[in-house]
Amino acid sequence: MSRILTPWRLRVYPRLLLAAMALAVAFTLATGQGARIVSGRLGGDFAEFYAAGRLLANAPRSAAGLYDPARQRAAQADLMPDGQAVFVPFAYPPQFALPYALLTVLPYPAAFAAHLAAMGGLLFLAVALACRESARTRGYVPAVFCAAVLFYPIFRALLGGQNTPLTLALAAGAWALERRGRPVLAGLCLAALCYKPQFGLGLLGLYFLAGRWRMVLAGLAGAALVFAGNTVIFGPDWATRWFTYAHWVVSTSLAMEGEKAISFIGVCRALLWASPQAALFLGYGLALATAVLCGAAFWTLRGRPVGLAHLGLAGAGLVLVAPHAYYYDAGLLFFGGLALLDSGRRQAPAWVLGLWLAGLAQAVAWPLGLSPLFPAALACFWLCLVPFPGRPGRHAPVAGPAPGSDRP
Repeated sequence: MSRILTPWRLRVYPRLLLAAMALAVAFTLATGQGARIVSGRLGGDFAEFYAAGRLLANAPRSAAGLYDPARQRAAQADLMPDGQAVFVPFAYPPQFALPYALLTVLPYPAAFAAHLAAMGGLLFLAVALACRESARTRGYVPAVFCAAVLFYPIFRALLGGQNTPLTLALAAGAWALERRGRPVLAGLCLAALCYKPQFGLGLLGLYFLAGRWRMVLAGLAGAALVFAGNTVIFGPDWATRWFTYAHWVVSTSLAMEGEKAISFIGVCRALLWASPQAALFLGYGLALATAVLCGAAFWTLRGRPVGLAHLGLAGAGLVLVAPHAYYYDAGLLFFGGLALLDSGRRQAPAWVLGLWLAGLAQAVAWPLGLSPLFPAALACFWLCLVPFPGRPGRHAPVAGPAPGSDRP
């Protein structure tokens, strides 16, 4: 393998491949007409964010339109080039629509291009922060970035207008800042990550178990400020409107798109659709067991640094435990793959290749009725968990400043 992946090839070939992909995207945008491109509709889920920005720009102090299906459908009508009476529901907290309101000053294709560039930059930031802590990948950031772009969940998130790179950047930023003794900034990163509460609050809980009190307090304070800001801007009923609508979206989408689900709850609902109560009981039971294992691993980190393997464990654990996680959320498995490479195990390259192929197999998940990324997430979680009990040195962090617990 080392004779094929020489240092020169790892430096040059990824740059050429990234340049070729950028040219392909530019050509697609240049030859498209509005929301229509040669392969169909431009942007995928980006339509929901752009339309939410439109609704917010027209009624900047109201959350009512954001969570009204009829208004969402009307705002997306010209973004569905085939004239289909469908829409992509916006189920995020209202503050997440604010930057998209700014993007609505641009035509839809230009707004998508700006969003794609921003998400690409955030992905590169996440890769650079994670690789900086890894002795084996520190000198090959462009190669790792190229591999991340080609990992199907991230690839689809980029071209489909999703926000997985933002999730990765905030999680990596919080982890890197905490390791460098900046718990307040790290906590604020997790507060921002609460735009997906299942991930932001989940990481705050894990860092609480690890004894990072200042980080957790900063994160909770930041989340409280966001909540208060939403109340001032959108009114006191925004949380009820958002939660009610998000619950409807999650329950409806899981019933129709089970092959996209990668969490225990989603997979159990898809497989045991004829017995919904049994599906929920089994799904929540497995999620609880996984949360306990993940929490126990972080509990052992009081006074010890949070290593790359722990970040990989958290990423895999969060997508398995989340009430709602789709295949593009499996981009969080990037941290687990990087941790496996950094572990130095002989089988690590084969495991990472298997993870990458599982992502590619998602393209044919519909006839399977199950996402191949679900077993991949299980394997990634287990491989990151195994080194912890009684084996503190297996995934040792790179030497450098790494603060321990915040306790005196």
